[in-house]
Amino acid sequence: MRREQPSAAGLDTLMEQAHAVILDGLNQELQVLDITAAQYIIIVNLANARPESIAALCKLLAYDPGAMSRMVRRLERKGLVTRLRSPANSRAFTLELTAAGWSIYPKLIACITRVLEQVLVDFTQDETRKLKELLHKLLSKI
Repeated sequence: MRREQPSAAGLDTLMEQAHAVILDGLNQELQVLDITAAQYIIIVNLANARPESIAALCKLLAYDPGAMSRMVRRLERKGLVTRLRSPANSRAFTLELTAAGWSIYPKLIACITRVLEQVLVDFTQDETRKLKELLHKLLSKI
């Protein structure tokens, strides 16, 4: 017996709205660190996923290469990210967090934790657990 799939109508809008609320809250929290939510995403991904190049980071985050290069340059000017010439390909660069980038990382995690705690304040532990399960299920299909 085939299970009927629920309608996805309106789900895109709800997901976009949730994403916007979280990013807005994150941008507000990050102001004291002079970091934007977009820069936060790059730093966290460099810390966790360790993509080896701007191209790999673009693919991971589905960012435009030009926009990514501009954001990486801003992070370089702030002393948080460094570009190193790739030993395997002299035309390519690898990206790494600097010592300052690594030192700001725990502060960034504290900011997103505060934002998510505010967003989920009315959720029970079971609801939060279920939301995580559903998001993991969604991401496993992508």
